[in-house]
Amino acid sequence: MPGDSILSLRGSLRSGISSSPSLWDEWLGRKVTWRLQRRILPHLRWNQEIWGETIRQYLTHPVHWLDAGCGWRLLGKDLEPLENELVSLAQIVVGVDLDFPHLRKHVNISRRVCASLDSLPFSDASFELITCNMVVEHLPAPFTTFQEMSRVLAPGGTLMVHTPNSRNYLVFTNILAKKLLPRSMVLKLVPDRAPDDIYPTYYRANNARVLRDLGESVNVRPESVRFLTHPRPYTRFFAPAAFFELLLMRATMTRPLGRFGATIVMVFRKQPTESPRIASAA
Repeated sequence: MPGDSILSLRGSLRSGISSSPSLWDEWLGRKVTWRLQRRILPHLRWNQEIWGETIRQYLTHPVHWLDAGCGWRLLGKDLEPLENELVSLAQIVVGVDLDFPHLRKHVNISRRVCASLDSLPFSDASFELITCNMVVEHLPAPFTTFQEMSRVLAPGGTLMVHTPNSRNYLVFTNILAKKLLPRSMVLKLVPDRAPDDIYPTYYRANNARVLRDLGESVNVRPESVRFLTHPRPYTRFFAPAAFFELLLMRATMTRPLGRFGATIVMVFRKQPTESPRIASAA
């Protein structure tokens, strides 16, 4: 019957429309990008996982650990076993953040304090380890924050920072977009992030040289620096562009171009305070 033919035609059209995204993914989109990534960067790992493993190296004995700007979790989705392991290795873990809604739902840390990083409510030399994961880029006054973290860090203690690298092409593009585009448009360009999980960025201490100088100025000496690559191409929705981005990502993993990696992991050591010299009697 004519009615049946019309219904059949409508069903075919709907089926074609619904299958279009799948065809795109199969030939030009994310599925092709994923296959390219496995060929070009087969051993690429998430920088949050590497960050967590780096922290573990400094938990070989029980310490008092402060996670500064802790948000609502230590690392990221699907890294719960590593997060729980890290917490179990420390004697005490304290998380501090000014965002109370995120702080109250933290999935790893039970001891939590709502406070500004510029005025930490702890005594001098309270912690042997301080970590700062994806926080430095949000600091309007990095010197003040670093000064406070140095104050509550014990002599010989470790400060660890993981932050975007302003010399990386994606981070540089984001900084440029912030200056040229309205914030509402910039937020739409950030993939896989909820709007309430995105905070204002300043990028005032986001390259290795500035971080080194900042540490030296507050008596925490840089001990090591490592540049990490982001876990997948930003252009993963369009495989031809992702192909070239994957090649660029691979280049930033080589020694000559390593300083252009997506994020920086820098480890500082608090210098012992020198005892005042006592003048000898003449």
